[in-house]
Amino acid sequence: MKLRPKWSKIDRNSTAWQSRVRLLIALAMLGGCSDLDPNIGPRRTEHEEDVVEDAGPSDSDDPDVDPGAVSFARDIRPLINRPSSKTEPKGCKSCHYRTESTHNGLDLSGFDMTTLGALRQGGGSSGRRIIVAGKPAESVIIQVLKGQYAYSNKMPKNGPYWEDEDIGKVVTWISEGAKGADGE
Repeated sequence: MKLRPKWSKIDRNSTAWQSRVRLLIALAMLGGCSDLDPNIGPRRTEHEEDVVEDAGPSDSDDPDVDPGAVSFARDIRPLINRPSSKTEPKGCKSCHYRTESTHNGLDLSGFDMTTLGALRQGGGSSGRRIIVAGKPAESVIIQVLKGQYAYSNKMPKNGPYWEDEDIGKVVTWISEGAKGADGE
């Protein structure tokens, strides 16, 4: 006779196989709950505002920021906002902005780039590792742009891909601390 703890819900006639199936089902149900994953955070609702109206000063307004430093608003956001093109490197807006009519990348990955604050939240596989301030090699965004991230294809999807110079700006920005206001 096997002794079972009082909290055990498994009846005495269950086989080990049935117990494993129940456990797998329970884990699958929990796996879909993004609120339990600290890298994802709570999901946004459609009714939340798309843009933060007063996000405070941007890094370009901060007197402590070196004027020669890479600015997210001035140098990185224009790269992200580039339109889709068959010949020129394209940006991320058409796939990762919740404000766009189609946003397949956002729907598939959970990665929203509408604001810098949303970008810092990352997506389903990257979480907050999307940008690791001071450590561009550990930042998932750099790995994805270079095609070195195990859980994503090289981006932008199907190219044309960013030039080394463009990726270098993002590397420098991250190396300098990835500064910028969340509303940028």
